[in-house]
Amino acid sequence: LGNNKQTMNIRDFRNFIFDMDGVLWHDTKPLADLAIFFDLLHDKGIRFAFATNNASKTIDQYLEKFAGFGVTVKPWQILTSAEMTGDYLLERFGKETAVYIIGTDGLQEAIRSRGFELVTPETLRQGKMANVVVGGFTQKVTYEDFAGATICINNGATFIGTNPDLTFPSPFGPLPGNGSLLALVSAATGVTPTTVGKPGSIIFEQALKRLRSQPNETLMIGDRLNTDIAGGQAAGLRTALVRSGISKTADLATSSAQPDFIFADINELSQNL
Repeated sequence: LGNNKQTMNIRDFRNFIFDMDGVLWHDTKPLADLAIFFDLLHDKGIRFAFATNNASKTIDQYLEKFAGFGVTVKPWQILTSAEMTGDYLLERFGKETAVYIIGTDGLQEAIRSRGFELVTPETLRQGKMANVVVGGFTQKVTYEDFAGATICINNGATFIGTNPDLTFPSPFGPLPGNGSLLALVSAATGVTPTTVGKPGSIIFEQALKRLRSQPNETLMIGDRLNTDIAGGQAAGLRTALVRSGISKTADLATSSAQPDFIFADINELSQNL
């Protein structure tokens, strides 16, 4: 399955964009010897960046995670849906806009650092209503969090999600992801959120800018047909699916997004380099 379906070779690409969860690791378990893999990319002169829909971690936390696997990357190489959501809010809303967040430190920091006023369940009880509700993934979400989001949206707040992923990969199989949390709030309010992450174009455009690359010379490597592959193709990139995460071979039969390359995992990808 590592062979491409068109007359192109993976060795032709000098710029890679990687998804992370399901491609490089499952939670704390690496899916290859990552230090050896990225040394190979350095040796071959391949530039790379990371584009993840995961909004739960800060850039520093990702740097620490890579370091734990023996890999050194730079902050500019990491693009998260949290950072992209923060930028989106800056473009659409003025600073000091009141924002209610469901999410962890990565999303909280991305929005707070851009000057927005954060509304919490506590301040909401004191009468402070939010203008925007942002939903990001967190495993520590409570009913109170959902209730606060519902109250703000029902009072006119704009509803934004960091990403639409219904599940995320784990050593135990797919688990509920951010899209599932957003669906709960949508069911309670009747409002569908605007989502910022993949398959939207923002994160791909920023990755290309940071790599100083053109779409046709860049390969997007991901584990989801409906976000990594579909989004990459919409942005003009070539794409590679690794079957170590969410999408499997059987899913290709019903998907409108068809990758240029298919690999079992990044070990097989590296063998083709």
